[in-house]
Amino acid sequence: MVRIENGRSLAAAYNRGAQPGSAELLLFINDDVLATDASLAALAKALMVHTTAVAAAGKLVEPESGETQREYLPRPFPTAATFAAGFLGQSPRHPDIDEVTTVAIDQPPGACLLVRRKVFEAVGGWDEDFEFWYEDVDLAHRLGEQGEVLYVPTAPFEHLGGWSAQRLTRADRVSRHYRGALLYVSKHFGPLQRVTTGLLYGAVAAVRIGLAVRDRDARSAYARVLRDGVRLASGRRVERP
Repeated sequence: MVRIENGRSLAAAYNRGAQPGSAELLLFINDDVLATDASLAALAKALMVHTTAVAAAGKLVEPESGETQREYLPRPFPTAATFAAGFLGQSPRHPDIDEVTTVAIDQPPGACLLVRRKVFEAVGGWDEDFEFWYEDVDLAHRLGEQGEVLYVPTAPFEHLGGWSAQRLTRADRVSRHYRGALLYVSKHFGPLQRVTTGLLYGAVAAVRIGLAVRDRDARSAYARVLRDGVRLASGRRVERP
């Protein structure tokens, strides 16, 4: 486990932690996730059985009750339509999966992920241009181009949930979350969806600039989102903060 420190992004910390050693499997786990020997063994076994799979993720559960955290279930990769639905308050769609069957999925719960080292290195590791959000979606997308990414519901991991985000200011959350989404779009969407999503984020940011009257930092963060949305829609690169 690697903690974020000295201004590093989560992706940078993960890459630094992955460099030493030569183990065939790499475990990336957030600091608000609790692992057991049994859950880790279940992930490793899944990769041993499914020899063409490149990564495996477990099921995130409530620490005391053990109930499945449905908001962290696997989901399809985002599209322009799902981004728009999110702004309208609609919950993301999850695939129809049960509590015992290991299945291949698009986007796993990124808080705990076991990856084959050779594939991780082949895709270039975590993209350190992401500050906090969407780095896991980006990695899953690139891993999925190399082989199956598995969801292993029989490998439960207790998850406190939102612990890292709670330490950020509103402005930081806006800047990192929105920019992460736009950076993901710039890497993985086609031209039309890049234009559509860039304009969507720009419009939302423009409205929220007007609503954040008493929070100058948040207004500044939304202004950067507006700028990046326009840049994306016009075919230019999303800039580093």
